[in-house]
Amino acid sequence: MNFKREEVLEIGRVKGKTLLDIGAGNLAVIAARDFNCEVTTVDVSESALRQAEKELPEELREKIRFEKEDATALTYSDNSFDIVISYGALHHVERKKRKDFIKQAHRVAREKIIIAEFNPDYFEEVHSEDPYQAVDFFCLEKKLSEMGIVEKYKGKEMSVFILNKN
Repeated sequence: MNFKREEVLEIGRVKGKTLLDIGAGNLAVIAARDFNCEVTTVDVSESALRQAEKELPEELREKIRFEKEDATALTYSDNSFDIVISYGALHHVERKKRKDFIKQAHRVAREKIIIAEFNPDYFEEVHSEDPYQAVDFFCLEKKLSEMGIVEKYKGKEMSVFILNKN
């Protein structure tokens, strides 16, 4: 598996859930349209949020909200969402703040956290010219395991980590 957004949502069993989608992108549309989710998409970039909202199909406007938030310091109450999902967003966070990202996702999620990230080899292909740093999967899995049971799925391009809180 390459773990396209649809595949991540499928293995994450998100149907009919409330989602916090960290990082503006196409995942929110797929989750709302194909999985009947209520989605709040957050990003630190106002322009990324405006672009995502501009591309939003009219029929999904009631199911998706866009809010400017820093995922390392979320303003939501504890257990505000059934599921927190990050699809290719964690590598955009400074390494020293990634633990805060995970702690905040854990705090606002009732049921689970889903983190999908590029495998190291594929990351280099995609981001060789960018300032981003690949996610250390060993550290990510260790941190998530401290909080609960972790399911791990390895694909050709991405790996998916699901922390079940229950």
